[in-house]
Amino acid sequence: MKLAEPIIVTIAKTEIELRPSLRYAMQLERRPGSFRQLLADISDGSLTAALTIIEPHADGMLFLENRVFDELARLQPSLTAYVLQCTGIDPNEPAVKGKATGKPQPFADYLTGLYRIGAGWLGWPPETTLDATPAEIIEANKGRMEMLKAIFGSSAKETPKDDRPLEEKFRTVFAGFGTRKEAA
Repeated sequence: MKLAEPIIVTIAKTEIELRPSLRYAMQLERRPGSFRQLLADISDGSLTAALTIIEPHADGMLFLENRVFDELARLQPSLTAYVLQCTGIDPNEPAVKGKATGKPQPFADYLTGLYRIGAGWLGWPPETTLDATPAEIIEANKGRMEMLKAIFGSSAKETPKDDRPLEEKFRTVFAGFGTRKEAA
């Protein structure tokens, strides 16, 4: 997964960065119809959907509704990219082939799980976790898992099979105790 690239939209000659943080992802997921409906609304040119995304990032811009309405068609690709990044989906990543191994999970549970990873496994403060994007949390967790495997080893590794004869294994064990086999 690629880390979220900045999404910057220009409205009335003012640049606004749309940061797809976990905080905003959770808020958008709670809308009726969740992300699926939000993407459909953006595709249909919904001013309400566009404002729902842009308003928290616009720092009280005056006449935002009128300004977004004038730019709505031009904003659709950026708004769609924002929603996809809120879900943790990278549209440029190839689809995984084969049968799905897990069971379907509601987006609310998925986002809550990301919060648990950030605030729990990674030990981030709640504010830091909520300000991170889903991609950042996922990648940070991968890094933490790689670090833990490097320190403690991986359970996926098999222990090497010892094919030595039993007598040789006993010699190895008892050599550490200072015992010897006397000649007969």
